[in-house]
Amino acid sequence: MRVIKSEWHQVEKRYETEIDEITLSDIYPDLDEVEIGEIMDELESGERTIEDILEAAFNNGVDIDWDWMDEDDWWTDRKGGYEVTYEVSDE
Repeated sequence: MRVIKSEWHQVEKRYETEIDEITLSDIYPDLDEVEIGEIMDELESGERTIEDILEAAFNNGVDIDWDWMDEDDWWTDRKGGYEVTYEVSDE
């Protein structure tokens, strides 16, 4: 008899990218250097969120390249609380 054990975990996968003036110029092609600098300042100060920038990139057809940081965290392994299910088969 075959028994399959499944564990259901929450996983955090971490990625990073670099947002700079060149990237912002691609996202906002109609803005000049001063306006791009203002957006960088707003992003750094928290007046503008990264979600706003990423949404504008998506809306303007700009792909953001994300690099995997190789830092997966299966936090349920450390904290417990994950669900386990079993499947029994005659095969």
